[in-house]
Amino acid sequence: MRLIVVLCMAIHVGYIGSKVVVSLLAIELGASPATIGLIAALYGVVPLVLGVHSGRLADTTGMRLPMLAGAGLVVAAMLTGFLFQNIASLFLVATLMGAGFVYYNVSIQNLAGSHGPPAHRTRNFSVLTVGYSASAFIGPLYAGFAIDYSGYATAFLGFAIFAALPIAVLVFHRRFAPAPAAAEGGARRSTLDLLRDPPLRRVVIVSGLMVAAWELYLFYMPLHGRSIGLSASAIGIVLGTFSIAAFIARFALPVILRNLSGPRVLSTAMLIAAAGFLLLPLLAQLWPLVTISFLTGLVMGVGQPLAMTMAFERSPAGRTGEVTGLRLTANNVSRIVVPLVSGALGAAFGAAPVFWLNAFNLAAVSWLARR
Repeated sequence: MRLIVVLCMAIHVGYIGSKVVVSLLAIELGASPATIGLIAALYGVVPLVLGVHSGRLADTTGMRLPMLAGAGLVVAAMLTGFLFQNIASLFLVATLMGAGFVYYNVSIQNLAGSHGPPAHRTRNFSVLTVGYSASAFIGPLYAGFAIDYSGYATAFLGFAIFAALPIAVLVFHRRFAPAPAAAEGGARRSTLDLLRDPPLRRVVIVSGLMVAAWELYLFYMPLHGRSIGLSASAIGIVLGTFSIAAFIARFALPVILRNLSGPRVLSTAMLIAAAGFLLLPLLAQLWPLVTISFLTGLVMGVGQPLAMTMAFERSPAGRTGEVTGLRLTANNVSRIVVPLVSGALGAAFGAAPVFWLNAFNLAAVSWLARR
């Protein structure tokens, strides 16, 4: 499992860190905000289109081939940025990175779910999400220092080297990723059949709504902080506290689940998070905001590991990759649709109604999880 986490981080660090490099390079090249937005959108639009296909590929060929293909596309993306630093190349970088990441990410999550006995599944996903959290910190940190001290080309090259690690492991360790399981009923069914299964459909919806809640917090907390006069460093403390709390929760989750069921933990956690989002826009001092952000981060942190576990356990035999791809597609839909709705709401009425919308969103997640 440790190797799986390391291989996950090797790609995720470039996925997150390259967004910083691409954005800053686009600004330096004189790109307009609209152009930068289009480039950034390709990181999410490509996985939205390829999510289910990448899962089916993992189910039919095993995890090794899509992981190799995904890592290869990520290396190609970073080498494109290394060799060609212009606006057109950044569009290609974002497209290749989005495609490579979705093929790799679906398979690495599928691999984590199938590793070891079923009793270890929640622990596996908890450890995997800790890896995501660590790489989300390392990627931007490396990107910033590399740009400042060596330039954009070095930053891209470093991420290409990171992404080459999984290729080496998969080439020389051929038995690392298991063969696919036989699909239930023999013939491949439509993805819509998966959504006709009520428990599985609820898990997919829950996953998307939780991702939307997380993204909205990260975007609107700084806006609320500015509106009450907090400095950039103070806002950074609030956001950092939230992330640290989520990191802690993922370590603690396997212990919590020894005595409580996953759906019950998820339902209770999201109800507490909803209460936190109701309170956040009412607070105008740093330390009360830090306290509520920490508590909210603790309960939000258990969300994605539990969603991964519940989706994997409710998947038909031989279709775990397809379900993972479907869940990640729902996540990307939420990343696109919910910010558009909340943006219109925030523009008209300010940040507070967006937090309250998030509270309603999480209350709905709690209800769905309880069912």
